[in-house]
Amino acid sequence: MLKVVKTGINPVLQQYDYPDLAIKIGIDFGENTIIRYGENEQESFVDLLGPSMNMVAKIQGHAHPDQILIGGEVYAKLHSSIQEYFEQIKWKDGEWNYRNKVTGKIYPVYAYVRK
Repeated sequence: MLKVVKTGINPVLQQYDYPDLAIKIGIDFGENTIIRYGENEQESFVDLLGPSMNMVAKIQGHAHPDQILIGGEVYAKLHSSIQEYFEQIKWKDGEWNYRNKVTGKIYPVYAYVRK
């Protein structure tokens, strides 16, 4: 996603003197529920609800432009050769208070560091 924006979309925007786009990416893992609003399949829209959707919204909200953040559930599922591309974020006091629903401990978040 970052590569598409930086190498595909932003060069076109720059040709027309528009500002570059920057994106914030948050990724987490967990069960969710799919909800359809309305009976007509063509006109109704679909939404995803659940604890992991709430957590990923919080994670993404803490990302900087063009930064990828992942939750501890995703990090734990990565192969160790991929985990080395991420560093756990050290939060300042009160900056991140969200807890793991199982352990009750602060839910870890990792940033992609492009080693």
